[in-house]
Amino acid sequence: MKTRFWAALLSLSLAASIVSAQTRITPPANKYKPSQDVELGRKAADEARNQLPVMHDDAVTSYVDGVGRRLVAVIPAELQHSEFEYTFEAVNVREINAFALPGGPMFVNRGMIEAANSEGEVAGVMAHELSHVILRHGTAQASKATKYEVGSLLGAIGGAIIGGGLGTVVSQGTQLSIGATFLRFSRDFEKQADIEGAHLMALAGYDPHEMANMFKTIEKQGGSNGPQWLSDHPNPGNRYEYINKEADALTIAKAADTTIQRSMAARKAT
Repeated sequence: MKTRFWAALLSLSLAASIVSAQTRITPPANKYKPSQDVELGRKAADEARNQLPVMHDDAVTSYVDGVGRRLVAVIPAELQHSEFEYTFEAVNVREINAFALPGGPMFVNRGMIEAANSEGEVAGVMAHELSHVILRHGTAQASKATKYEVGSLLGAIGGAIIGGGLGTVVSQGTQLSIGATFLRFSRDFEKQADIEGAHLMALAGYDPHEMANMFKTIEKQGGSNGPQWLSDHPNPGNRYEYINKEADALTIAKAADTTIQRSMAARKAT
């Protein structure tokens, strides 16, 4: 009996140490309501769909949506927002990029999928983007510009998408500055999304080390100018190292279902 008792106690102690080793992420201050995130994201997503070559290939759509749903299913209770409407769509653009909008809409470029070496690497980018959404980073950044209300932000986000630049602001006047604020995150927010994204990956059964690998892949594929994703998501410094360190402290829930072949999702669209 004593042996069994001490074994159970040791097991609980080890579990507690693993949890405590994880970095706790607290959402930043935000003056907007979650319902306003949804309003902003929905209208901006409509603008994106009108301006961008969204793919309608069943294999690609199912693949991206499947990975996204797997990640959404493990969002911690304290970060869940019942109002949010999560959608996951692929864009037929070879540029290495992806972006998520307030309230749930996410767009992943075909080029990002093709650049990945595994489904885990695709999931790493999507987990990072999803973390920006659940931590409400977009409206948190906009909260700092207190003179702008929802109406101004709607024009700003739309301006950031028009032209198919996926994060390139082509609007004018005040929309230029606020649009850049909305889709280009601070280094602090980037690190939060990296860490929370690693947590989501582990909970969903993906190895979080693959997020670090994907970011290194993106840097290598960028050439002299670098992919658009990196300009919108600046490296907080030592990104590869701290993601791997966080991953070492996490327990992967179970092996991810990778029966959907990434090559199907990355195939050329007609």
